Amino acid sequence: MSVEPMQATCPSGMPATGLDLWSDEVLADPYPTYRQLRDIGSVVWLNRYGIAAFPRFAEVRSALGRWQDYTSAEGVSSSSVTNSAIPPNITSTDPPDHDGWRAPLAAQLSVASLTPEVEAMSATARSLVGRVLAMGSFDGVADLARPFSLTVVSDLVGIPESEREVFPELAESAFNVMGATNHRTGPGMQAFGEIAERCMRMAGSGALCPGGRGVELVEAGQPLLLISYTWPGVDTTVNALASAVYLFARHPEQWEMVRSDRSLIPAAFAEVMRLHSPVHHFTRVVTSDQDVDGVLVPAGTRVLMMYGSANRDERQYADPDRFDITRRNLDHLAFGRGVHLCVGHNLAKLEGQTLLAELADRVERFELTGEPEWIINNTLHGLARLPVRAVPVS
Repeated sequence: MSVEPMQATCPSGMPATGLDLWSDEVLADPYPTYRQLRDIGSVVWLNRYGIAAFPRFAEVRSALGRWQDYTSAEGVSSSSVTNSAIPPNITSTDPPDHDGWRAPLAAQLSVASLTPEVEAMSATARSLVGRVLAMGSFDGVADLARPFSLTVVSDLVGIPESEREVFPELAESAFNVMGATNHRTGPGMQAFGEIAERCMRMAGSGALCPGGRGVELVEAGQPLLLISYTWPGVDTTVNALASAVYLFARHPEQWEMVRSDRSLIPAAFAEVMRLHSPVHHFTRVVTSDQDVDGVLVPAGTRVLMMYGSANRDERQYADPDRFDITRRNLDHLAFGRGVHLCVGHNLAKLEGQTLLAELADRVERFELTGEPEWIINNTLHGLARLPVRAVPVS
């Protein structure tokens, strides 16, 4: 049950709904509810939370490209508690302040900067794929997606082995603070605090491994940016990688296409991101009155940017719930857009494409061996458990 108080009244002329986007039932399977919202309108007032929502592709895409009209500087959570509690950071600032947060990470995570890491990333993929093939049946989350992303990011940053294992669980919990205030927010805030404390302790104690991106950030006087690696940098990619295995298990004909033509891998990973976007929404605040499809959205309105819904909008994608790796999908919004485009998008794509390439070389097909379980999280969408078997290439 929601405990977020009503923050405002529905603007005149705006369609409204009592749908609860943060109920356990909706979070477990949000897509039917998202379709209902898209059917209601381009902008919909959420009565339970006192905010507006953009459920369709065109409006989300437009707003993300106009930071002057849709500011992040008042926080990007749906929770007023979170927006008041978390200090300015890379997600909750606009230019020019945002530039100072983003520039060091953008330099570290450019394609050119990441290219020397490809060999080590490929070796990690080979090792893990070999291990799960030897296991036969395995958990696609715990045994493959999570250790792969955690190892890649930790090696890149220079996080010592003794510090690594706690971050995926903490990161998943911490993402709860970005949704509406409810019973998940308090534990999420505690998890975020522990992530920050651990990052600052590693930065101050000299525990980070020499030569890693983490030491570079500390030496540049930006230790807080370690949080960008250990929070969104791990868990979002875990969700995308596990969703990829799930989708290819459900659609073996698509996997056969990948195995027959490796050039399809970038589009295949993009289709995974479109269909099961790891982050389903953040908010912005309108800085001046906006006309949205004939509806006035007044200045000061907090608006939910629904990436997970926009990426399944029937107005943008034909048969949007279908998994099709040949689809023209590079315009998807899973990484956001504009000045707040996910700073780690190059790393996430490189991880996804590297792991899929290794799997394509060695796995003939995936078979589900049990019922997958989806996480219940205020912001993230992904699998908690994926019982699967990988049939090796004979």
